[in-house]
Amino acid sequence: MALGRIAIGAAPFVAAGPSSRMLGFPRAHDTATARLMARMFGVRDIGLGVLVFWALRHPEALPFVMLFNAAMDAGDLVSILVPLVKRQGIDRAALASAAFAVTGGLSWLVVWLVA
Repeated sequence: MALGRIAIGAAPFVAAGPSSRMLGFPRAHDTATARLMARMFGVRDIGLGVLVFWALRHPEALPFVMLFNAAMDAGDLVSILVPLVKRQGIDRAALASAAFAVTGGLSWLVVWLVA
């Protein structure tokens, strides 16, 4: 899961345009500003993935790190709901992003419960 988190974070650095289109964002929204924000978000995801690898070496911290990752996904979901509720015209991209957030968040919770 940590590698998946890091890969998602790296995507805006190595394939910003294709990643944006894959999620369903309009081509007109692929701007320098959007790419900057995506890269800042990507750094966060890379950091969260690295934090999991650190926690694997510090098992006492692992439960917190798993819950922290789930909380970040929950925060992402709240952020994603804003353009859906306000009907800002990016429903397809927001729903695809929501699928990532829900899947990730629930996965972290399952791993936390099993651990």
